[in-house]
Parts: sequence; C-alpha cells; structure tokens
Amino acid sequence: MKNDSSGRDIKSVKSSIRKDIQDNRDSLDKSSRQEKSFLIAGRLMGLDKYRESSNLLAYYPFRSEIDTRMIIKDALGCGKEVALPRVGAKGLDLYYIKDLSKDLEPGSYDIMEPIPSRCRPAEPHKMDMVIVPGVGFDRKHNRLGYGGGFYDRLLAGIPRSVPRIALAFDLQVLDEIPVSGHDLKIDILITESQTI
Repeated sequence: MKNDSSGRDIKSVKSSIRKDIQDNRDSLDKSSRQEKSFLIAGRLMGLDKYRESSNLLAYYPFRSEIDTRMIIKDALGCGKEVALPRVGAKGLDLYYIKDLSKDLEPGSYDIMEPIPSRCRPAEPHKMDMVIVPGVGFDRKHNRLGYGGGFYDRLLAGIPRSVPRIALAFDLQVLDEIPVSGHDLKIDILITESQTI
C-alpha cells in the first residue's frame, strides 16, 4: 500500500477525504441541492453525447447526491433505453427501467434499485453512455467512490470508448485525489458551474 507524503496509507487518506466531502455535501440544504442539481442536469442534457446516446446507464440518487431523477425521466421521455444498477452476488447487475414510480424498490444500502421481475436485464457492453456516481473528483478526471469498488468492476466491462460522465457539486471537486492502481478515470465532470 502506497503512502502519501505524510506517511499515511492511501486507504486512510481516501477515507478521510470521503468523510469530509460527504459532510460538506450533507450540509447543503434541500432547495440549494435541487437548484444545483437542475443546473447540472441541464448541462448534461445539453451535451451532444447525451442527445446522441440511446442506451444510458444512470443511477438513482442516494442521500445528498445530485438528484438524477430529472435526467432519468428526460431520457425515458426521449425514448432512450435507461439502465440502473442493482447489487447482485458478484457486483452490480443492470436492468432497464420504464417507470421510476413502479420499477424500483429499496435494495442494498437502502438505495432504490430495479425490481428484477418488472425489468429486463441490461448488458454493460451495450451501454453507449455511463453516468458514474462518486463522492469526490479532481481536475485530472480521477474519481473517489464510496469504497466498495462496485463501479470500478462494472466499468471494467464497458468499452473504454463509451463516455463516462460524472455529476458533482462544485464542493466535491478537489485539486487532487489519491488514486490506486484499480481506480478508473472518468471522461467528463459536470458541476453546477463548469464542465471539465
């Protein structure tokens, strides 16, 4: 395990950064979070890559994350296939949803997940755009996840040519995030004030 300049191992540094960012994100009031989420969603939906996509992998918002529901509803309304993840025995399983109000149930970690009996399975390699969750990001497109490695494993099965787009509040963007060998980069980072 590599150490940072202060001698701490990367795992403990990541854990500390993760906690700080989540605390800051949790401190945003609901109306501010919704307003910023709306701006971020607008930036994403204005991208050619989004408009041209037909097979979108998204995620349902959890706790103080950006509200992705407006993006999911827009994508479904545009006739896109929209897949959401469900925690399975070996990692994340993907399912296409049609209706946010009927196709989801509380799952692992109390996150809303697709109901397998209502949704058909989706294959990762068929996605043509991926919206990737994360706790923190830096300007070099490094991502700090929640610590379970779910998305690093999932992204390994998606062609590298597929755009990986992260959505974050400005407060989640740092100058630098420590990375490990298995950490995968994103391609585009969208916040309420900028697209990186």
